[in-house]
Amino acid sequence: MAELHVIGQVSSAKNFKQSHLFCKWYFYVGNGWKIISGREVGQTQESCDFYTNNPVWDHPIDLHYTTQTLQNSPKLLLQVFCRDSYGRIIFLSYGVYNVPLSPGSYILDCHTWKPIGTWKDRLYDKFLGKSLQLKSPSVLINTLDRFEILTQSMGTVIVHLHIMAKNFDKFGCQL
Repeated sequence: MAELHVIGQVSSAKNFKQSHLFCKWYFYVGNGWKIISGREVGQTQESCDFYTNNPVWDHPIDLHYTTQTLQNSPKLLLQVFCRDSYGRIIFLSYGVYNVPLSPGSYILDCHTWKPIGTWKDRLYDKFLGKSLQLKSPSVLINTLDRFEILTQSMGTVIVHLHIMAKNFDKFGCQL
């Protein structure tokens, strides 16, 4: 079997207007991929840097997969949240990134966005902090379903990954 080892960290965020941020992350794989070790789901701590307004999380990632196909390879789904001045946790944005399959070190700038909805939804968001969220964020993994969503750009999450691949050439997977 071919093996893929993903080691790294959800490092930091930049260009968000809010300051007290944390991030939930999920790795999704399709049929043909099997996790051998590690956690595919995690959450960073809440972080705030008052000088740069860019939180630093450095939350570790360590996953080991086996596969016989390149189809439905791992995708990273990010959800960013903030804590407002009243202590409420408010959803901010989504981000999706295809995990590189070629061995090496990568710094991924995952640009995030949020659904905006109607003018009424935008008023709720602005004055009440009630952001629109998807019923099932896993719909973001299928790229065809994302084209009909009206969105607004948010900040960027920086992810550092080190990829190790083994035996992909033996199964006809040329990287």
